[in-house]
Amino acid sequence: MRRAGSIFKQESYRGTGVRIVSGVTLALIICSVLSGLAAFSIIANFGAVTARIAIFMANLLSSGFPILIVIATVVYFTVRLKWKLRRSYRGW
Repeated sequence: MRRAGSIFKQESYRGTGVRIVSGVTLALIICSVLSGLAAFSIIANFGAVTARIAIFMANLLSSGFPILIVIATVVYFTVRLKWKLRRSYRGW
């Protein structure tokens, strides 16, 4: 089990002089490049990105979805409270 443990550990099981890029290093490089490109495109189109976010949030808030979440949360906590009260009464 040479590969057990953290994926970000130094990989010392390779022989000396071997210059092969490991999968972890390759994945790190690819993710870094993609993150850099995404950050650059967001900075370059900042006005368009913020406008899309604003339109999405306005549509979401006007759709009634937050009211549904509030109702579901109240029902969940009410049922949970009733279940706890019922269990504590039986425990006496």
